Amino acid sequence: MVRGKRTTYENFVVDCPACGKEIVFNRASDLGTLEPVADLRVSCLDRACGKPFCITGDSVNEAYEMLVFDSYELRDRKHYMGCILNLAQAYETFFSLFLRVELLYKPFGAGSERNLDNLNRIADDLYKKTKKLAFAHMRRLFLQHVVTHPSPMSAAKAAIVVAALPGSPCDPKDVEIDALGDPNIVPLLIAIKKATINTLRNRVVHHRGYRPTRLEVEEALEETTSILFPLGQHLDLHDEINWYSREK
Repeated sequence: MVRGKRTTYENFVVDCPACGKEIVFNRASDLGTLEPVADLRVSCLDRACGKPFCITGDSVNEAYEMLVFDSYELRDRKHYMGCILNLAQAYETFFSLFLRVELLYKPFGAGSERNLDNLNRIADDLYKKTKKLAFAHMRRLFLQHVVTHPSPMSAAKAAIVVAALPGSPCDPKDVEIDALGDPNIVPLLIAIKKATINTLRNRVVHHRGYRPTRLEVEEALEETTSILFPLGQHLDLHDEINWYSREK
C-alpha cells in the first residue's frame, strides 16, 4: 500500500514502489473516480514499469479547500494567473456547496421520508437554476439565503425554495447582515461581500490577459483563507449527505 505524497483537486501523486519514479495520476482520466482514494489498485504509468500496486492516504478536505491549497503550489511555481483562477473557483465552489447543503442535504436528513427520487429531482432543479450564474450572482444568492432563508426542513419545502430562487438576486445590505447578530459569522459575510477576487480573475481571463504580481496573489490568498475556511466551519459545510443524516 502506497500513500499519496501529494494530493490535489485534480491529481494523486505517488512514488511507484517498483521503479521509484514519481507518478501523477489524474483523478478523472487515470483513476476514473472523483471520490477520495482510500484503497485503490492502480498500475505504474511509466511504460517501462507498469507494475500494479495499491494507493491510499487521500485528502479529506472539501473541494473549495483543495482548490485553495493547490493555489499555494501555483504561487510557489510563479503561476500567478492560475493561482487567481483557482481562488475565484474556490469561492464559486463554496457557494455551490452551501446551496446543496441548505437545500438538499439538510432537508433530506431532517425529513421523515427520505425519497431519493425527490432528492434527485430537486438537485436537478437546483443545478438548472444555478448552472449559468456568474460569480457575482452566486455570491448574492449565497448571501441572500444566509440572511433571509432558514434551511427548509423537508424536501417539499426545499422544492418550493429552489423553484423561487431568483435569476438576478440582489446583495443584502450590510445592516441586514448585521441583524443576524452572530459575531462569528457577520464579519465573514461582510468580508465575502466585499471580496474582489472575481474582479481580478476577470482581468486575468479577459481582453489582454492581465498578469498579476506576487503581492496581489499573496493578498488574495490571505483574504480567501481568512474568509472561506472559518466560514465553512461555522456553517458546517460538508459535501456528504450522510453527515446531515447522522444521529445527533
